[in-house]
Amino acid sequence: MALFQHWKAQIERTYIRLSGGWPAAGFVIFMVYAWAALLLDDYPILPDGLRSMATAGYFDPVPDLSLVFERLAGVSQQHVPGYFLTLFAWANIAGWDPLALRLLSIWFGIFSLALIYRLARDFVSREAGFCALLMLASLAFYNYWYLPIRMYTMFVAAELLLLWIYFRIVWHKRTRAGSAFALCLSCLIFLSTQIFSLAVCFGLALYHLVFPRKTKHWLYVALAGAIAMLVLLPWFGTLMTGAVEIVEGEFGEIAVLDPMRLTETVFSLGLNGSILFVALLALSLRQAVARDRVAIAFWVILIGAIGFIIAVNQLTGAIDRHRARYLVVLFPLIILLLVKGMMSLGRWKLVSIVLLLFWIASGLLFQRRVGADFFVRSYGTIPIHLVERHLRDELRAGDLVTGWTDGLNFDYRTPYGGVIDFYFADHAVDFAFKHNYALDQKSADEIAATLGKDLAGRERVWLTYELDNAGRYQALFESVLAQQYERCSQDAGIRDVIIELYQFNGCS
Repeated sequence: MALFQHWKAQIERTYIRLSGGWPAAGFVIFMVYAWAALLLDDYPILPDGLRSMATAGYFDPVPDLSLVFERLAGVSQQHVPGYFLTLFAWANIAGWDPLALRLLSIWFGIFSLALIYRLARDFVSREAGFCALLMLASLAFYNYWYLPIRMYTMFVAAELLLLWIYFRIVWHKRTRAGSAFALCLSCLIFLSTQIFSLAVCFGLALYHLVFPRKTKHWLYVALAGAIAMLVLLPWFGTLMTGAVEIVEGEFGEIAVLDPMRLTETVFSLGLNGSILFVALLALSLRQAVARDRVAIAFWVILIGAIGFIIAVNQLTGAIDRHRARYLVVLFPLIILLLVKGMMSLGRWKLVSIVLLLFWIASGLLFQRRVGADFFVRSYGTIPIHLVERHLRDELRAGDLVTGWTDGLNFDYRTPYGGVIDFYFADHAVDFAFKHNYALDQKSADEIAATLGKDLAGRERVWLTYELDNAGRYQALFESVLAQQYERCSQDAGIRDVIIELYQFNGCS
């Protein structure tokens, strides 16, 4: 028992020392950056990423800022312009290569980690800052968004910047002109990043209307927010056009989340897939009931934001499980409440350490159990960009590249073309990739008949599939090919991907 107490004291002292300083926070941020940077080239771009690139001007002969607004107003009316303007500026500095464009998402992700650290450190405690940073860094669903060329890490970073500036003004009574301008600018950046920013702003406005004292500081803050809304007001006509298109079926037939399922999804993703952490939320709710101002603020903002999103989703039907990315802005609020609950454990530091370790383990298990492709379709798919790079010198005009995948559907089209078009623009080859979901709906005879039509008149066929996704389709595809073709090579040069070359007139 004495030995246990000794080691417990040692562990707690080390934890307190690490969680109270900048070096440990910096190390966590560096590790996340290194992890994301190493994965920069592992995945093909998303179709939505292709939309982002095209909207920002990737396909323009000469970059033109006015065309960004023109495309948003003409093709992507459901989006606000902030991210695309930022992507345009970044591309003109760092270059238009997809890897450089992906770096922008990584940088915003890193910035969001630093901001949640500062927010929790300033308004809860030093230990809370480190815990919030570590929890956001290991939140499985958020980690998916460091790599797509989309606005979601910027969305979270802008939210945290707004909350940090807002509470510095409201709780520290800082209403100098510079502070008011910073609040207005941060609110404008947040609102212009993604349309569901309105949910958090609604929750924040609700809190500001009810809880802070109605002094001149209160009025300055309200005016700053109103000015930000007024600046963005001219764009609301475009947003309404986009909303009408969504209501009329622009997204097609989707399984819209009802209020109960949406709320369940919010907390399932925000709690890293573990119901255990509901206990910490209960502790933070108890603090709110006891009039802890930080707990009150985050609970009011979170509940207001969830209610706003539920109401919008009932009207538009925009969110299903594959669009849970719209909810990502709620997860920092959940983490901040979890940290508030954890800090109420007081001297039980060993319990906090165990909870943090369990949080990290829960994230890893959640990602493994659910799979990234459940939410983000470019993960768990054939890295088609690496296939193109690998076969670049061997492809011939008229070749067919076929196979199956459980991830990205390469037939998905955007107004600017598809992912296949982007990577294989220099090759006169055809594609007939099948998605596992579609194949699962067909019998073996139906699949064989479809494949036979794809093969008609082909001299050479490249069969491409993931090694861990061979399943029953490998034998089926190869048996159909063997009726007319000879397998001339089998290449495993790309990690976990098999590429087999079949030729009609035998190998030559």
